[in-house]
Amino acid sequence: MKLNFTIKAGLLGLVLFSVGANAQDHPSKRFGRPVEFAKCGVTEYEALLQKKSPQRANKQQFEQWLAPKVAEARARRLQKSGQNTNTVVNIPVVVHVIHNGDAVGSNENIAEGQILSQITVLNQDFRKLLNTPGHNDNPVGADLEIEFCMAQRDPAGLNTSGIIRYDLGSENGWDMEDVEVLKTQTQWDPTKYLNIWVVNEIYVGGFLQLAGYAQFPTDSGVDGLDGGTPVTANTDGVVIAANCFGSADVYPGGNYYPNKDKGRTASHEIGHFFGLRHIWGDETDCMGNDFCDDTPAAADANEGCPDADWDSCPNDAGHDMVQNYMDYTDDACLNIFTLNQKDRVVAVLANSPRRASLTTSDGCVPGETFNNDGSLNIQGVNPGCGSTFAPKVVLKNTGNTTLTAAVINYYIDAQSPATYNWTGSLASNQQATIQLPEFTVASGDHTFNVAINNVNGMADQAPANDHKSQAFTIVGAYNTAAVIVTIMTDDFGEETLWAIVDGNENPIAANIDFNTGEFNTYGSNELHTITVPIPADGCYSFGVFDLMADGMCCENGEGYYRLETTNGTVITEGGQFGQQVTVDFRIDSNLGIGDKAEGLNLISLYPNPANSQLTIALPQANALPDGYTIYNSLGQVMGNGKFASAAQQVNVSGFANGVYFIKIASGENSKTLQFIKY
Repeated sequence: MKLNFTIKAGLLGLVLFSVGANAQDHPSKRFGRPVEFAKCGVTEYEALLQKKSPQRANKQQFEQWLAPKVAEARARRLQKSGQNTNTVVNIPVVVHVIHNGDAVGSNENIAEGQILSQITVLNQDFRKLLNTPGHNDNPVGADLEIEFCMAQRDPAGLNTSGIIRYDLGSENGWDMEDVEVLKTQTQWDPTKYLNIWVVNEIYVGGFLQLAGYAQFPTDSGVDGLDGGTPVTANTDGVVIAANCFGSADVYPGGNYYPNKDKGRTASHEIGHFFGLRHIWGDETDCMGNDFCDDTPAAADANEGCPDADWDSCPNDAGHDMVQNYMDYTDDACLNIFTLNQKDRVVAVLANSPRRASLTTSDGCVPGETFNNDGSLNIQGVNPGCGSTFAPKVVLKNTGNTTLTAAVINYYIDAQSPATYNWTGSLASNQQATIQLPEFTVASGDHTFNVAINNVNGMADQAPANDHKSQAFTIVGAYNTAAVIVTIMTDDFGEETLWAIVDGNENPIAANIDFNTGEFNTYGSNELHTITVPIPADGCYSFGVFDLMADGMCCENGEGYYRLETTNGTVITEGGQFGQQVTVDFRIDSNLGIGDKAEGLNLISLYPNPANSQLTIALPQANALPDGYTIYNSLGQVMGNGKFASAAQQVNVSGFANGVYFIKIASGENSKTLQFIKY
């Protein structure tokens, strides 16, 4: 399990399978079940941004702001001869590769050659280069006059390759909301760099897999608070799945998804980044508008490689432009941006915050170098499910002289630093991975810090790249034989789903039938309490999901969730969230059963909810308790009895539907459990 930037796409992929996701293309698997594959998540992402930032301009407001600026750009173009009417602009790119410890060139930790092949494709496509796949003979085909370079200067002004690698990933993919957290902790200045995050599989809501998505540009910039920094600035950029990044034609040795292997996912998403919309306008039945007159109407997204004469809107002029980068056709079929699309991009580059400033960035200018300069990156801080971990750091010689020694300080939170003395021989731009000693850390949120003290026996000449920090979490450990899930639904109980999975994402319990995928749908304003026996010495995740992405509280009722141990220790609880909330926890060992009080903690009820027969399950090795008493929610006694076996049957068929409590007594000790009669 990856606990830093944890993602539980598999957990909710299981729960959401029966929502209606029909597999398309080459479906991925979650718990052995297919999930729907979508090419682009820009509409879902914009909806997320609108929810987080209501002051962000919506589509209509943005288009009202942009329309006169596009008209000005078009007028300037038409006044001049030829397509090329502007100075070619250079956009510096930083690629953040998010991996889970795989070697460079393996799986999602893609090779440098695959990254550079993507830059090659972008320059072919945005410049309509002759004799490349990015060229076309269409009379409205446009050279956007944008060129891309890997950043050569980092935010501190130092020399860089523009490729930054982080061991922060999850082998199970990333949910869009988790990527948003990741962005804020790794982003370079978005006014100077186009940030691209390359990650393992991307999901929305746990079941819809994406090739990529981008942040659409803002209008005048007043999407912040009282004129402050726009609230979406620290997440601005493009996210692309690792196997949809780069070109197999340019770099055959990479890892690619079928039909997404020519680098056109990035061309598409960066088109969004510069203000272009899907050619069908994100509406069906020919009703959409991409605000470009030279892209004919389309009824919906096109897939595969349709014939050039395909026309999904025969009542409108022109065939579907299936070769347009802003459609969903296969990479091999795409080769055109149009003149009207260029007008939009030119207008955005001239007027939109964080787009206009990219054109004057010095990120493509080589950064400064020094003779004695070492840099650090944290290769891995992954405690997984335990309380101990051994971090790795990468020492790179970013200076001009050979690096033979370095003194490195490292520490957790505000502890006194420990020292690691490295010796070796690193020529300029070479690097070494250093395994630091093991830490044992208490549960909770922490920060690992590492810094270069000196190199080659002297002060580092460029201290800006000497220090790195990484947040991580040690999950809480609990000593219990079962966990109790309490769900109080809101006014729309049918929207609430929950599940518990183990560290391998095998299902433990949920309000869904794991075999059929059918939901055990809850009603509105109902209390459900479920005792879930759980194996010891393992890692688990508990997740709650709301189908309408508005949580369980408080606009539509006072719903809540709680997860606790059998002795009442709360692992997590709440009710205010968006689409989902997930919590990791660890069970170290079961309670012993020799003591009566501890033995009571091992008692469970099933089925719960119950309709006719309720079973009180007791530890086999324990003496039977003295007896039980059943109370209703008003505290009235509804029944009692003695124990005849370790699986005592209780007839509840005569009870009215509702919440009940059963108190089990053993000597001076007792345990009260809750159950639902339906």
